Amino acid sequence: MNTVRVQVPATSANCGPGFDCLGLALNLYNIFSFIPDVKATEYTYTFEGFGADILRAEDPKKNLIGFAMDQVFATAQEPIQYGHITSETLIPPSRGLGSSSTAIVGGLLLANALVKHPLSKEELLVIANRMEGHPDNVAPAIFGNLCCATGLKTKVLNTVISVPSELHFAVVVPEVMVSTEYARSVLPNHVPFKEAVQNVSHASLFVTSLITHQLSNLSVALDDNLHVPYRKTLIPHCEAAFEAAKAAGAYGATISGSGSTLIAYVDKAHVQAVADAMGAVFTSNGIENRTYCLEADSTGASII
Repeated sequence: MNTVRVQVPATSANCGPGFDCLGLALNLYNIFSFIPDVKATEYTYTFEGFGADILRAEDPKKNLIGFAMDQVFATAQEPIQYGHITSETLIPPSRGLGSSSTAIVGGLLLANALVKHPLSKEELLVIANRMEGHPDNVAPAIFGNLCCATGLKTKVLNTVISVPSELHFAVVVPEVMVSTEYARSVLPNHVPFKEAVQNVSHASLFVTSLITHQLSNLSVALDDNLHVPYRKTLIPHCEAAFEAAKAAGAYGATISGSGSTLIAYVDKAHVQAVADAMGAVFTSNGIENRTYCLEADSTGASII
């Protein structure tokens, strides 16, 4: 059979106040391909791009791509088809841009292209949520755009909201590692009731402002009380980068996922200046970084 090739977008989870439920797909992609081999008895891998050396050193039997493929074959009640997987990582890993979610979703799509009765996107989301533990990255990776999702015992409720075409995203990825586990460990067990209420209002304002194209509201709607105040202490010069983004013309900025990536919401005219301004904060303090000027991905994971 011919090679199956899929691309999966980067995602920015939480979107400020939408902790573990809001996620945004971005037009930066990891690419995965699979060549079936009827003689193979396991998956073999080639890794290219960011983190390739680390991935090569890991136990291939624990790789998320192959594990996700197994889940689809099992759900479809069809025999596993082994072969060779190639992973082209263009999204910086372990930086809060959903790299691990792309591996899960990539594996799901690869296997789904091979089964006789493909699963729906909704069925794939249930598997992805079970593997990831929460849907804020995997939902937009599958569906694109902005997703608001909540995982239940046997299903995931997900709504997809089109991101205004005039909204762009300036992203800075500093060479600072922040593990998801550690980023969760610094979060408090309790927050004041008043702060929790404010988060509900901000998350609601965020979603409705995108729907109504009232993007100036994002200067308030991106503010968060649940995770950003605690996680920004793990990212050197985070607050200075936020201030630089606003000074350069951004509506606002926040931490992408658990970090260390920072993302600013901005119009097209200012996106490059904002990206440069945030990058300059880290560069001036001796921290290497990459900057991107991105738009929302409106398609989600797809076969290419």
